[in-house]
Amino acid sequence: MAGTERVLERYKLEQHLLREYRIRLIADVVTGKLDVRESAARLPGGSDDAEDDAHDVDATHEEDDDQVEEMVESGE
Repeated sequence: MAGTERVLERYKLEQHLLREYRIRLIADVVTGKLDVRESAARLPGGSDDAEDDAHDVDATHEEDDDQVEEMVESGE
């Protein structure tokens, strides 16, 4: 059980750090500290609607959080 708890804590820490990195990355793009226009232009089949893309990412994070909570509650 202790090993499982350690793994879940590590997962939560990594998830937190990735979210922190994502926030910083978005802030850098929005403020112009990071220019992504050239890279974005080279993406195949990219969506023209950034709001839809952002919503999809947020929904995925919520699903991941729900799965982790279920695992913790069930003792997996």
